[in-house]
Amino acid sequence: MSSKRIFSYSKQERHYKKKTERGIVGKILLGLIFVLALAVVFSILIKQNKEMERLRLKERDLKAELELAKIEQAEIVDLTNKIGSSEFVEIIARDELGLVTADEYIFVED
Repeated sequence: MSSKRIFSYSKQERHYKKKTERGIVGKILLGLIFVLALAVVFSILIKQNKEMERLRLKERDLKAELELAKIEQAEIVDLTNKIGSSEFVEIIARDELGLVTADEYIFVED
């Protein structure tokens, strides 16, 4: 028996095998990086969609507030135009002082 080592692969075959293994590992790493990048992109998109929905709701609320403010403004302008008129005095007498005209009746509930 000789003390020769027997290799099943030649030097060229071993080099090819290492190169192939490195290529496979490289492709796997590249695939993992791609998957991670996709996960990050989808995460950002989901966050942006939530933010857009929040902003839409806020816009809707602000539009409603704006409409109420416009109505209030119109009422103020209307009252400003009526100041000093008999209609204005009647409104103040009814709302603030609880007065009524002579031809009206007051009903009190128990």
